[in-house]
Amino acid sequence: MPVSQPRTVFRLRTVFGAILLTMLLLPLTGMHFFRIYENELVRQTESELIAQAVFISAFYKDALAAQGPKAEKFGVLATMLEVPLDERYRPYPPQLDLRKAEILPPRPDSALPLKPADPIAAAIGQKLNPMLAEAKLSMLSSIRVLDYQGVVVSGSSEIGGSLADVEEVAQALQGHYVSVLRKRIPEAERPALASISRGTDTRVFIAMPIVVDDYVTGLVYISRSPRNVLKSLYEERQSVFAVAVLMLLITTGVATLLAYTIGKPLGALTRHAQQLTLGTRASDRLTAPPIAELVSLAESFEQMSSTIEARSEYIRSFAMHVAHEFKTPLTAIQGAVELLHDHPHDMKPDQRKRFLENIMKDTDRLKTLVSRLLDLARADVMQAGQEDSSVTQILNALKDRYAGQLEISVPDNAPTAAIASDILETVFVNLAENSLQHGGKNLAVMVTAEGDSLQLDVRDDGSGVSEGNAGRLFTPFFTTRRDSGGTGLGLAITRSLLKAHGGDIAYIPGRPGAHFRVTLRAV
Repeated sequence: MPVSQPRTVFRLRTVFGAILLTMLLLPLTGMHFFRIYENELVRQTESELIAQAVFISAFYKDALAAQGPKAEKFGVLATMLEVPLDERYRPYPPQLDLRKAEILPPRPDSALPLKPADPIAAAIGQKLNPMLAEAKLSMLSSIRVLDYQGVVVSGSSEIGGSLADVEEVAQALQGHYVSVLRKRIPEAERPALASISRGTDTRVFIAMPIVVDDYVTGLVYISRSPRNVLKSLYEERQSVFAVAVLMLLITTGVATLLAYTIGKPLGALTRHAQQLTLGTRASDRLTAPPIAELVSLAESFEQMSSTIEARSEYIRSFAMHVAHEFKTPLTAIQGAVELLHDHPHDMKPDQRKRFLENIMKDTDRLKTLVSRLLDLARADVMQAGQEDSSVTQILNALKDRYAGQLEISVPDNAPTAAIASDILETVFVNLAENSLQHGGKNLAVMVTAEGDSLQLDVRDDGSGVSEGNAGRLFTPFFTTRRDSGGTGLGLAITRSLLKAHGGDIAYIPGRPGAHFRVTLRAV
């Protein structure tokens, strides 16, 4: 029973590839998401620090301008000024990137300065201290304002110390904005997620020069730890939960897809195979799976089931016929032997002779049956070779063989058939013998070539086949000549031989005589 084809089928490797790729991308996507998110947190922190530094720088410049002539050419000439992208605007875009940035060691402590802080810068720092102390309570940043020598003039600590030897400070004192990541050594255990502390192992440092008329007049040095990824996710736990549910749904969808496309069809095949093993066939039909390989497997299984069922039915029927055909002569032989054994002296000679002749006759029939059964068995398991034969040559040989008994008409220049000559000869001999046994005197063979096949129509002028017997001609052991020694295996053997070579034979109803059509492959 063929399996219906679905509208769309997929290769098994396509389904597996899609599933494995999806499963592979899930963790990779998660890792990539965390890395991108962490990088954005660092850049967000740098942006916040830049904004704070810009406002502190603006206050510093305003305080410096209030000094009047003292502020002219105040500081050191900048040697690394960046060319502004716009005449009016001077933005400071975030520069840190976790994929490229090197995490530096913790910032070294301030050192003793070679010179004390500039008095003007120190005075400005004094004015900034109250504002920075107030701002720190909200911004949670570590803020220091340095003069043009790198000496701290304002901030929560290290006032009067020098940071000029710190890498980012040294570059910024030349007029260049610098941002770096430094390793942070926590002073206490990692805080809880709900804590105000960020609890990260790195810290963002920015050094923004305060430039007035190409002179570096001071420096804003700010640091802060970026937000912790886990803490950020905790704060966004509702969104994270929604993503987790989505991932669970995707995983469930993948499992359902596997169950539907592979598990369910294979389970149905397993049940059908188990029922076939028990000798029964499932009543339900295999549904068409959406995968090409499984469609092919289901079709092959259905074909195998039909073949096994037909073969089993053939074997059962064949065994019954064999038992019946052997039982009759064996029963007759047994009865005759018992009579001869029970009446060895009082049986008349003519009776004894008749019983012995019956035993010989039934023994010959058994020998004939065994021989024909062997021929049928060989025909059923025969494998076709690469032989070919000339139809005309074989028919001419048969014409000489049956000369005086059967007139055989031979077509001229018949094509060559893809079958061994001895097999084709056996086919024609069986048909010729059937014709003789049913009173045939003339046998006509007509050959027609159709593409790569040959059609041989064999007709005789015998008594023909009745309508009631026409459907049973190729059934093993069916014969109308059982009394004269017929076994009913000739046409069954003929069909098996032809099928083994890619051909067939069929009876064509019509009168008078018998008409058989033999189909063969042409060479």
